[in-house]
Amino acid sequence: MKLFSFLIFLSLHLFQAPLMVMADRKLIESTCKATPSYNLCLTTLLSNPKSSSGDVSDLGLIMVGATRVKATQAIQHIKSLYRSHPELRRSLNECAQMYIAVVKADVPSAIQALDGGQPKFAEDGMADTAVEAQACERSFSGGGHKSPVTLTEMNKGVENTANVARAIIRMLL
Repeated sequence: MKLFSFLIFLSLHLFQAPLMVMADRKLIESTCKATPSYNLCLTTLLSNPKSSSGDVSDLGLIMVGATRVKATQAIQHIKSLYRSHPELRRSLNECAQMYIAVVKADVPSAIQALDGGQPKFAEDGMADTAVEAQACERSFSGGGHKSPVTLTEMNKGVENTANVARAIIRMLL
């Protein structure tokens, strides 16, 4: 009798796990379908193990974290461009300041707002982040220079990730 009970428990547990994973995958997919970039959303969320057990707020936090990573990478790249493109120093300084604001203010305020159940403020932080990425790109046109292609790609990556995060956060409003 004990063996029979154990087998029933084991079979229910084994069958339940794949169903939970499927349900979590469906939440991720349906969430990503409501964003401006389904593929970016899906690959970002699926690459984070926390997404498999999270709700929409958790998915938003994951995407805000991904935005922070991209902004931090942009800062590092800007520092490397100082050496190779001294003629762009003014524009690069502007970009660095914008991305520092993203990492030190916009992202932390978005995380705090999501953790505190105030998604509107989190949305504002991600909207600001997207604007900062666009402003970085525009800062090169004023000096008659063109943004290095690698930085342009990074700016677009930050903007797109922030917009996906913003779309997820809007689902909480």
